Amino acid sequence: MLDLRMKKTLALVAAWLPFLVLWLIFGMQMGATFRQAFPRSLFAIGSAAILGLAVSKLCATMPLQLRPRFHLLHISAAALYAAMWTGGMLAYEGKAVPRSLLSVWFIEGVWIYAIIAGASYAFQTQRRALQAEKSLAVARLGALRSRLHPHFLFNALHTVGALVRHDPAEAESAVEKLGDMLRYTLRDGESDVVSFAEEWEFTRRYLEFEQLRYGERLRVDADIDPKALACSAPSFALQTLVENAVHHSIDRRAEGGNIEIRAKTSGESLQIRVRDDGGRGDGGQGTGDSNGYGLNALRERLQAVYGASLNIVRDDNGFEVSFTIPCDD
Repeated sequence: MLDLRMKKTLALVAAWLPFLVLWLIFGMQMGATFRQAFPRSLFAIGSAAILGLAVSKLCATMPLQLRPRFHLLHISAAALYAAMWTGGMLAYEGKAVPRSLLSVWFIEGVWIYAIIAGASYAFQTQRRALQAEKSLAVARLGALRSRLHPHFLFNALHTVGALVRHDPAEAESAVEKLGDMLRYTLRDGESDVVSFAEEWEFTRRYLEFEQLRYGERLRVDADIDPKALACSAPSFALQTLVENAVHHSIDRRAEGGNIEIRAKTSGESLQIRVRDDGGRGDGGQGTGDSNGYGLNALRERLQAVYGASLNIVRDDNGFEVSFTIPCDD
């Protein structure tokens, strides 16, 4: 793997290569042989590129603006650049050259300066746009996380409240399990991505927590590919799907239901699927309740981080939600 400095060097060489080819062709059309034209072209473009580094730094310190001082500075810098480049070409020739050729070199130097400055400002504009887009995405994810945690806590406290009324002993156990889960919820609030092993362990604890409330009504069939545990995933992603299934398939039916959890790798992708047997209910979708919000928030996070979608399938046999993301370890 190439380091960042090497990548930048290769990109710079690639950017100047077309100019080298054009200069070589122009020299050969003027009657020079390849062996004569190539060294001259290599020196001309190489020196232009080296001087161009100073131009790029100047553009970085002088933001693009429509002011007389800005234009005066670049006119002066272009003249200096062209003079230095012309002097280098004269030194390379090692002999007296016609004044007309010196004028041509000077004009070409100004032209090269203009290309370098224009490209530098174009890259600056693109970089600022990308940074603004990234900042917007980070702010959006932060807003989603700040609402997702209260969403989880609301439902967890609702479960504890139900147990307090019916089984105080189980409620005490639930509070202890809730404390364990809160450590995961409140740790490293800046990170939106965790290892899937951590996410699965948290989801497993969540299911144990809900098992205290629902007992035999909650039946879980989990199939987790060991390779999937090495991947990374958005925090609360799997837990959100499972929580939605619990409230859709278990909470709304006296007989309870089954929940299938599948996580596997396929090539360089991680595929996660959660299915319940709740039939054609809406699973909290479109009802405005907290479960529907959980899926909507997860959909936005997947789109913002991975450009991935949340796939939802409803039929007479159940409700299924799945997504596929890159398996980054």
